[in-house]
Amino acid sequence: MTKPRKKSKRISNAEWIRRHLGELVDKHVGKYAIVANGEVFIGQDPVVLEEEAIRKHPGAKLTGLPIPRREDFQCAL
Repeated sequence: MTKPRKKSKRISNAEWIRRHLGELVDKHVGKYAIVANGEVFIGQDPVVLEEEAIRKHPGAKLTGLPIPRREDFQCAL
């Protein structure tokens, strides 16, 4: 008898960003981030990051953002 498979709880790209935005701002300000299937790609060139994300996660939805400085959104908190 086989055990039932557990469903993986994959979070959306937007949820991943919400959970990790503070870390991104603290460590990678001024760079660009693309999230695909819960994996983040960080660097200076968004085109290169997008190509890497597509290669690793073909068909996945991508969410990209420039990583802001903390003072850029402090008033929103």
